[in-house]
Amino acid sequence: MSNSKPGNIIKQIICYIGGLLIITIGINISKMSNLGISPVSSIPRATEQIWGFTLGVTTFIIYIFLVVAQLVILRKDFKLRNALGILLTFVFSWMIDLTGTDPKAIGHLMLNFPRPSNYIMQFIYMVVSVIIIGIGVFLYLRPNWVPMPAEGLAGAIAQATGKTFGDCKTIVDTSMIVIALILQLIFLGGLQSFVGDGVVVREGTIIAAIFVGQVVKFLSKRFAKPIEGWLHAGEERAEAKA
Repeated sequence: MSNSKPGNIIKQIICYIGGLLIITIGINISKMSNLGISPVSSIPRATEQIWGFTLGVTTFIIYIFLVVAQLVILRKDFKLRNALGILLTFVFSWMIDLTGTDPKAIGHLMLNFPRPSNYIMQFIYMVVSVIIIGIGVFLYLRPNWVPMPAEGLAGAIAQATGKTFGDCKTIVDTSMIVIALILQLIFLGGLQSFVGDGVVVREGTIIAAIFVGQVVKFLSKRFAKPIEGWLHAGEERAEAKA
């Protein structure tokens, strides 16, 4: 980032922040589908209902724990890039409430967004949310700046164990789903928590776990190079002259 031209830095900020904003829209659409929220939002969604806070507030709390977990795992190898996850968490959590449906939150831009009235519409909402989250993840990853705490934790585990990032990301996502499912069963009504309002983990969670990555992979194959070329326009030429 420090070697980037000022114009390119502005473009990278737009891509990074815009990607995060798109992710939060996808998360809130997935929440409205009531078929299960994405894995990295599953614990915040459960604690949102248990504690009575907004999804943004519980996301902030849970994600701070993920940053602390990175510190515990990496210890002396914990870098500023990892610590900046706290600032990123604050911004991301604010965006969740800004684009959300909770009247207690500041913003709640989707408060009056139509709710799905039957399973077909719920499924459509869920599929749309997977696509939107995938687009957001694809965009926010392009500048290669500070990763979200869940990805940061997966990276920390990979660094400490020597496992691949993909395997560690699967471990993190699966662990979050299992914890959220336990919270749902214990505190949110047992088996009855799989129907009605406030569903945390259901088929949508599993579908998101499988297909968000596939959306990112699809977009990366087709659009990563042109977008990254736009984000870093003129930099290689400047380096060559130097």
